[in-house]
Formats: sequence, C-alpha cells, structure tokens
Amino acid sequence: MQIINNRPGPNHRSKVADCFKCSDEIIIVSPFISADLSFFPFDELRHLKKITLITRLREFTRDQYEKVGFFVCLYEFGKEHSINIEILIDNVLHGKVYIGSNKGKFREAIITSANFNKFGLEFNNEWGVCINEESLIEQMAVGLFDRITLQPLTEEEVKVFKKELEKTPIKKGKKEVDLNLEKLLKKKPNPLQIPVKTIYWLKPIGVTGDIIPWGESFNSFHSNLHFSKRPTGIKQGHIIIAYAVGHRNILSVYRVVSDFKPSGSTRWPYFIIGENLTPYYGDQWHLHKITITNQKDEVLAKKLFNITPSGMNCYGSLMRSADKLNITSEFGKFLIDKVQLIDQKIAETQ
Repeated sequence: MQIINNRPGPNHRSKVADCFKCSDEIIIVSPFISADLSFFPFDELRHLKKITLITRLREFTRDQYEKVGFFVCLYEFGKEHSINIEILIDNVLHGKVYIGSNKGKFREAIITSANFNKFGLEFNNEWGVCINEESLIEQMAVGLFDRITLQPLTEEEVKVFKKELEKTPIKKGKKEVDLNLEKLLKKKPNPLQIPVKTIYWLKPIGVTGDIIPWGESFNSFHSNLHFSKRPTGIKQGHIIIAYAVGHRNILSVYRVVSDFKPSGSTRWPYFIIGENLTPYYGDQWHLHKITITNQKDEVLAKKLFNITPSGMNCYGSLMRSADKLNITSEFGKFLIDKVQLIDQKIAETQ
C-alpha cells in the first residue's frame, strides 16, 4: 500500500495517470469533475478499451453545467479513439476512487479524498492510498455498481442535456439555477436488483402493548429479525417488508442474507439476518404515512392485483399474532417501489 499526497508529492494527477496508462479499462469515481479534459493527460490514454465514469448530477446546482461539458468531451474522445464510454449517475456518491484493470483483472485502485479535477489532483491538500490486491478491488467495484439506481447515460441523452443548458443559461448575480437535469434521468426498472421469482413477506415488528415508538430508527444496514416460531419457508434472498404492530407503518425493506438461527431467547427463539435495502427511509419512516393498510386498500380499490397468493386479500393471520405473511410479488413490488423512491430522495439530500 502506498500513501499519496499532493504536498510534497508525487501528486494524485501523476499517480492516477500512471495507473490508467498501465490499464486497458478504467473506472473514475468522483462526485465533482472538471468541465473538460484539459486538466488530465487524456492523450496518453488512447490505448484504452473502456472508460467508466461514476459521478453525481443533482438538480438545481451549477455543477450540472460543468458536468455536461465533461460528458460531451468524454464521448467525443471515445469516438475519436474507439473507446467505449459508460457514464453512470449516483446522486448519493461521496467517495472518490480510481481503478485500473488489464485483461479482465483489477490491478490497481486509488482510494482518496481528491476529486477528478485540477484542484483535487494537483493543488488541494488531499490524501489517498493505492492498493493492488485484486480481490479487495473487485469487492469495492461490485459495491460501486450495486447501488446505482439509474440507467447509464447515452450520448443522445447528453446531447439533450446540452440543449437544456442552452435554453437555461446561468443568470448573472444569482447563486441559484433553474436547471433540473435530474428529472430527465431514467430509473432502472429493478434498481434493487431483486430477481423475478423472489418471494415476498410481510413481517410485524413489536407487540401489542409495546409498539414501535414514533421516531425509532430502522437505518442499520444489517438487522436481526426475530421470530416466535421457526420461520419455515423464508430463505436467503427472500424479501421481508417490516411494519410496526399497532400503527402498521412500513419500517423498512430487508433482503434475507442468512438461514434462521437460534437466538437463545424464550420469547423470540429464532432470528434471521436482513440486509436493509432502504436504510434512509428506515431512518425517517415516521414522516411518511405508508401503512400496510392504506396500501392494501389502494390496490384493492383500483383492482390492480391480489395481495395474497390465496386471493383472500386480507391480513387475517397477521391479525391473529402470526409473525410473517406471504404476499404476491405484485404487491411486494408495489410496496417496495414506493419505499425505495422515498429512500432515494432522502439519500440525495444527505
């Protein structure tokens, strides 16, 4: 492992360039970028096969104007030198990472505080580390792509962005801008990457007389979900939509990542580990009136689909103290779409 610092050097610009020169595919992860390519030796990267850029594009910010300029330049560079360009938007991005791979193997990654512009790579007092362990770099790369909820930007979409910039110039003397390119971004049809044949469950949290209080947070990335009986039928990869006993507000959405385990508790003798897919929503669930009751009523009133596989379309067993209920995939996706959208909007403000 090597420590990188712009002062006294060698600076980030030289180290990132060296990493990219020895690669045939590179990944640039940076919330802020320059308005063009002039700050970096792109002429020395004509040998590349692919450049992947992951960055932010937040609404009503001046940053949108610089980003689009860079996107245009990057696509032009790619076309000129037959390099595949992929631009991904992650509006909850904060980290900065530069990764190089060669012949399908990750060879080097720079994890740093330095954004991909001349200030971050040369002038600011930024610190970073360089790692070469392939398995660690691969693990990090998987994490970078897994949580991106938007479809890759196409060159045609970037051209549309450029026209929007021309129609909405920055007004002199105003800090705020009227431009909202975020509304033009296309969401992935399945942003949480839930397989088609996944099984969905409703699970109550809390008990009558001891209900979940308003404001209690459900933002942990992994949680133990407890059961009074052995949770037969629930397998790894299944989706659990947790709600509060009493007021019935949805608390968060979990993906099962373990088999059931004994807890040692008499009251709740079993538990499974759930990966929290909506931690931002789980932190603020009490601000949104999404309950299993009003969502069921909406679906049935519109005659959209069944909410239970039996077609009974009621929560009878849950009302009789059951600690899980199998629901249809249509209803599960319906609930998750609403919660995930709120989760994403909250994340973008953090």
